Amino acid sequence: MSLSPVPLSPSSAVRLAGGVIALEALLLFLAAASYLVELVSGKATEASIAWMSLVVCIVFAALLAVVAGGWFTGRRWPRTPTIVWNLLLLPAAWTLGTTEGALVGVGLAALAVIGIVAAAAAPSPDLPDTTL
Repeated sequence: MSLSPVPLSPSSAVRLAGGVIALEALLLFLAAASYLVELVSGKATEASIAWMSLVVCIVFAALLAVVAGGWFTGRRWPRTPTIVWNLLLLPAAWTLGTTEGALVGVGLAALAVIGIVAAAAAPSPDLPDTTL
C-alpha cells in the first residue's frame, strides 16, 4: 500500500493555481469594501490610512484578477507572478500568526503554499511535460 500523493494533472494544477489567485483577488476586494464601509460610516480612526489601504487593496486585487484570467485563458506568463505573490504572502501570514490574527495567518499561509505548489506543478503551455 503506497501513501505517495497523487500528482496533479496539468489541467487540475492550472485550475487550482487560477482558483487560488482568484480567491486572493476576491479577498482583497472584500478588504477594500470593508475599508470603504469604515470610511462611509465614519468609523475609520485615520481616514488617510483607510483611503490608502482601500486604493492598495483595489490595485492589487485588480492585478491578481488579471493573473487569474491569465491562468484560465491558458497564457504562458502567470506562473511567475503567482509564485512571487504567494511567496510574499508567507511573511504576512507569519506576522498574522504571531499576533492576534493566528487563525487568519494559518489560513493565509495554507492558501499561499497551495498557490505555490499548484503554480509550480502547472506546466507552461509551450514546453514539453518533462520541463519544469
